[in-house]
Amino acid sequence: MSPSIAVTLITWAAIVLLFFGLAAVLREVRLLRGMVTRGDGGFVAAPPDLVLGPRFAGRIVAAVDSGCPLCLTVVERLAGLGADAILLTHEPPATWAELAHGLPVISDGEAWRSVSHLSPPVLMLLDETGRVRRMLLPVRASEVDTALAGWTGRQEGGGTGDAGVGAHSRA
Repeated sequence: MSPSIAVTLITWAAIVLLFFGLAAVLREVRLLRGMVTRGDGGFVAAPPDLVLGPRFAGRIVAAVDSGCPLCLTVVERLAGLGADAILLTHEPPATWAELAHGLPVISDGEAWRSVSHLSPPVLMLLDETGRVRRMLLPVRASEVDTALAGWTGRQEGGGTGDAGVGAHSRA
């Protein structure tokens, strides 16, 4: 076999392998697009499968950490808006004595472990059974305003809202 024929065969084999690789990537993108859709408050995936328990039922819960500057901003914003919210933390409640701005603080290791894989702050809207119905991982304080406006509007309207995870908001 001449060198030019060998190079041509290797080139075509590489092109075919690249084609199959591209087909696999496009298949994965199609499957991902089927799992993730665009919702009204951001990107929405499968509903969160979290139950914090009856202690948090029917409330807005903010999972926060005192060492997180954005958490402190979110807590300040929740208090400023007069939200009916509970702060969930893994720290002793005394740590939050001056930081909570009047919001109730619950230190619950078991509930914290159910959301500890997420980066705080985590805002969650719970139904009457203590199951998380809506979740937001805010990156700006303005997203707290948007989320609370949407969540309280749904609650007042009698609905529980659509179950989903709002990962980002474009406010």
